[in-house]
Amino acid sequence: MIDIPQRHQGKRPRVTIVDVANGAGVHVSTASRALNPGTSHRISSKVVRKIEKVAEQLGYKRNTLASSLRTQKTGTIGLIVPNLSDPLFSPIIASVEERVAEDGYVTFVANSDYSPVKLRSIIERMSSQFVAGLVVASFELNDPSVELCLELGIPTVAVLRDPRHPRMSSISMDDVSGVQALVEHILDLGHRDISYVTPPLAASTAQNRLAGFNAATRLAKAAGCRFDVVEARAYDVAEGERIMAHMLASGLTSTAVLAFNDLLAVGCLVALKSAGISCPEQISLTGVNDLPFMNMLSPPLTTLHTAGRDLGLEGADLLMSLIKNLSQPIKRVLLTPHLVLRGSTGPVRKRGSDADPSPVAVQSGAITG
Repeated sequence: MIDIPQRHQGKRPRVTIVDVANGAGVHVSTASRALNPGTSHRISSKVVRKIEKVAEQLGYKRNTLASSLRTQKTGTIGLIVPNLSDPLFSPIIASVEERVAEDGYVTFVANSDYSPVKLRSIIERMSSQFVAGLVVASFELNDPSVELCLELGIPTVAVLRDPRHPRMSSISMDDVSGVQALVEHILDLGHRDISYVTPPLAASTAQNRLAGFNAATRLAKAAGCRFDVVEARAYDVAEGERIMAHMLASGLTSTAVLAFNDLLAVGCLVALKSAGISCPEQISLTGVNDLPFMNMLSPPLTTLHTAGRDLGLEGADLLMSLIKNLSQPIKRVLLTPHLVLRGSTGPVRKRGSDADPSPVAVQSGAITG
């Protein structure tokens, strides 16, 4: 038997949805959806029965006026990104806002700071505000927040990062083929000693780009080429500068360095310039994402163009379809990046020739940051 809450002595208080949620051990939004005939189908029948039983025991009476206001939705879409300061996410945010506005929705944007705990908290908060759906660019692989979205019955689409969940649709870039194209470009320039800088492999983007690097280098290894994988701790310029300084101090033989993203590549370029090492004459350098102003660096950065605007538009379009019809099949859409060749990559120079600056002194073997 559930105890009826006693807020005032001698007076039986009105039982609220919060009381029902606490009694059933679920989130308030889950209880609300379970007791609403229009949304109860989004939650497992077992959970619905449990919540209904608690509501009956407590004598809960549904406030149909308030409920109707909520279930009309609030005309809002939640958009969660891992880092608002990263310019990668600006076109995603802008295009999601643009697309959902066509259907009369506005967008609430939140920053998860690459924290699974913060991501879960944001999803719960947005759910309690009755957002009509979510576009999430913060999911890691095997992220428990995916199950939370499914439990809450919120239409959700993953963009950029694919959590690879069988019940979650996603729009992402074909990072595997993209990085393969980068490596092949570097090999075509004659480089045979190449390093790749990767962040921790918690997200699909990191895993897929490393898979592309490994796939492209597999045959080249048999031909005597040398490849290192260097692990960074973060995704930003400061970490790129730190990791390149560490590589140089450890002795770097590589004539080309491929960075996971443009921000890491910019940091690597800063460290190379500080050390007096020319790019691309001594070391060629590449990034991924083709962020604004990468063409204005000295030298301009060779990179992969990953279409942030298309990711946002496709993700928002898919979400609008899900809101209108939750029974739609799961989709996994891969967009194709393209190579942008600029001045940070060039032919390998034969060491010891007049055209080649003094090589960087090196220690062989993989380096971890």
